[in-house]
Amino acid sequence: MLLPKAQQDLSMVPFSLHKNLLYRAFSTDPKGTKNESGPLEEYEQEPPKIYDEHGKEIKDPLKASEEDENEDDASFSNEKKKSIYIFAVAALGLAGGYAIMQMNTMREEKKNLKTQKVSYTGKADIGGPWKLQDMEGNTVTHKDLKGYYYLIYFGFCNCPDICPLSLQKVSKALEHIRKMPEYRYIRLKTLFVSVDPDRDTPERMKKFLSYFDKSIIGLTGKSNDDPDLKNMMKRFRIYASKIELDENPRKPGEKKPYTLDHTIITYLMDDSNNYLTHLGSNLSDRDMASIIVDAVLQNERAKAKGERD
Repeated sequence: MLLPKAQQDLSMVPFSLHKNLLYRAFSTDPKGTKNESGPLEEYEQEPPKIYDEHGKEIKDPLKASEEDENEDDASFSNEKKKSIYIFAVAALGLAGGYAIMQMNTMREEKKNLKTQKVSYTGKADIGGPWKLQDMEGNTVTHKDLKGYYYLIYFGFCNCPDICPLSLQKVSKALEHIRKMPEYRYIRLKTLFVSVDPDRDTPERMKKFLSYFDKSIIGLTGKSNDDPDLKNMMKRFRIYASKIELDENPRKPGEKKPYTLDHTIITYLMDDSNNYLTHLGSNLSDRDMASIIVDAVLQNERAKAKGERD
């Protein structure tokens, strides 16, 4: 049976709205006065709930959209926080790995420095012709050492500690060298040059050197201002400066006590009076012996190769 059009339209409206529509239709009295307590006012204040054909409530699309947006925003915020956290952890991991790598590198470099022997080789403008006197008063020059490698150290007998320690180290190095099988191929001499001839008389030098290796040869000049001594010190780049002590002379007429500040180094010259290498005070006596032998043998091999070429 077909219903009138108005009824058909009304039939399409959910039953929940029928009541409100009826109340809207009859919410005004015949005089046109609005019923203040009628259901129309309730409808205008609180929107009705809408249900589908299965009786399930249909949510407001706008509200549902806002809830979905809030959920999306929360999800995006969580993803962003998670990404920042992962990036921070990765950055800390890289920084820690780099720090560990640097520490390992520094540890290896420090280890290598401890085990590495310090050796200085090559040609340098050190040395040259020289002339001094030995403890017997005989003139000695560089020509007298032709065919010999030689160690040379500059110091003075009144030195309180540095010179004795240096000569003691040289003496032990010579002992090590004599025990090496290579020693048979090495012709080596050792010189001690006094930079203080004013006080280092031949007798005093003999006594001073008697505490060290017996092969050490003492050389000196006629005075602290001896041109030959000055020239030799200049050629070997040796510095020596007088420092007066805050003490009174022991005897009337004596000069005021003094000490000398001087270069602390031992040179190794080859058998043609050329600079071969130098030995710092930081070396041990065994390292010093090893460097001396290696430098001499290397120089000999270079000469032999040059002769063959």
